[in-house]
Amino acid sequence: MSESSTNEIKTSILQRAMDMFQRYGLRAMTMDDVCRELSMSKKTLYQYFSNKADLVDQAVRHVFGAHKVAMDQLSAEHENAIDRMIHRFAFLMKMMESHGPNMMFPLKKYYPKTFDWLFEQRQRTMQNALTQTIKDGQAQRLFREDLDPELVARIHFTTMVGLADGELQSESLAERREVIWTAITLFIRSISTAQGLQYFNEIKDSKR
Repeated sequence: MSESSTNEIKTSILQRAMDMFQRYGLRAMTMDDVCRELSMSKKTLYQYFSNKADLVDQAVRHVFGAHKVAMDQLSAEHENAIDRMIHRFAFLMKMMESHGPNMMFPLKKYYPKTFDWLFEQRQRTMQNALTQTIKDGQAQRLFREDLDPELVARIHFTTMVGLADGELQSESLAERREVIWTAITLFIRSISTAQGLQYFNEIKDSKR
């Protein structure tokens, strides 16, 4: 089997395994369950992954990589800093749907190394992206020039993670969406100039 075919099979396993973990629960799914759902023998599955911890780790890394690509595309597609932040709201909601209580709680408890890796990567990626967005917004005169972009990005990231990974996990998706949108609205208003506020007020309802 060629290397490209092997990579395609492995990618397919990772995507489908992550879908199962999200749907049925990370702790509940065994390697036997994965084999059954994939119509694959255990011998074949273990050719790609040494155990369940390895499968979970690689699946999490695969999904994070896809999310990072999506975030990079957001930055490239939306020059306006406020537009970029609002579209990042939609991206965050997508992440919350895929990293719900069936994933994050058991990941932290049973696979702490993978959880720590994910948290560190998510923190670095999101803070760097937000820092750059704030700098762009300052250059566009949409955000206040007296703010420290890195400090503001760190505070906002901590707030959003606290909301996304905390008590909101037990709320409905609609309730989580409302809370996150309110937090982002308050954040944008707090860092915007008069010009930025005017633009945000003009487009916020259509972008929500």
